[in-house]
Amino acid sequence: MRLSFYNVRIIPAFLLFIFRITLAFACDLPGHFDFNVSNDDEILYSGCYDTVNFGPHIITYILTKERAEARGIRPSATFTQDRDGGILMELLAENGYSLPHHSDFTNSGYDRGHMAPNADFNDTHGNALMTFFIANIWPQTPYVNRVEWLKTENETRRLASLYYFVKVIIIVDEFSEEKVGNIQVPSCFKRSVYDLDSGELIYEAAVYQLTTPLSD
Repeated sequence: MRLSFYNVRIIPAFLLFIFRITLAFACDLPGHFDFNVSNDDEILYSGCYDTVNFGPHIITYILTKERAEARGIRPSATFTQDRDGGILMELLAENGYSLPHHSDFTNSGYDRGHMAPNADFNDTHGNALMTFFIANIWPQTPYVNRVEWLKTENETRRLASLYYFVKVIIIVDEFSEEKVGNIQVPSCFKRSVYDLDSGELIYEAAVYQLTTPLSD
């Protein structure tokens, strides 16, 4: 079986609905759980984990000019279940749920697509490593991950350099019928970026991916 990837598009902000969904609202949904990923000094990014579809429903973080302009080296790392100290993993286990594994994506045809990208936290190797959390990724086609979604990440970093501090909200709530193991493959990835000082929405985009299985 092989996968055919097609119909990927970025929609400009003025053509999109405003995705003003908060973490508190999102994690009121059944089977959704809050989590934070921190270093010794600060919360790097927060999320709302979706146990129905096996990935992050929302990821949110503050991106600073300093981090946006950092030029660290991407870690060579495995996506683990415990970058948050294992708190989410234990919480899910208590409620009868579990997290996927790094190996679940292997040979699937999909990339392990960061929602909070390591390039937004590579001011230190340790911070970048914290983005390699299994609760921070979704299956993305190579083209979406390495081209179209990357464009939105680069634009976010450009805006952080311009505005000094921006708030980033990633929302995934639309899915295809495809699965990678138990993981539902998203059909859309939504990004909103706000000027932290004024609260103004300064960028919004959605990247769509459609997949269909084809026999060899």
